[in-house]
Amino acid sequence: MAKTNRVEAKIFGSEYIIAGDASEEYILSITLYVDKKMRELAKSFPTASPEKIAVLAAINIADELFQYKETSSHLNEELASVYEKKAKKLISMIDKKLIGE
Repeated sequence: MAKTNRVEAKIFGSEYIIAGDASEEYILSITLYVDKKMRELAKSFPTASPEKIAVLAAINIADELFQYKETSSHLNEELASVYEKKAKKLISMIDKKLIGE
């Protein structure tokens, strides 16, 4: 069973204990990222409540994730196409050697 790590983190001025199976360093890096996003948004919306800043940060981070997934998906499709073409070419070459065409 994986060890559950507990990390004390400060996000946007509030203290949290984050528990997870990931390493303490990884958990801390995520909390630092969320804190950074919230602080950036607070500069743009200085009168917004912490709750609104948190929702805006969540939306921004979700947008980054969706964009990454979309880009990654397109790259995977392109790679699959390239490998499919190469595989067909190799099969053709093998067929020519075996069948003697």
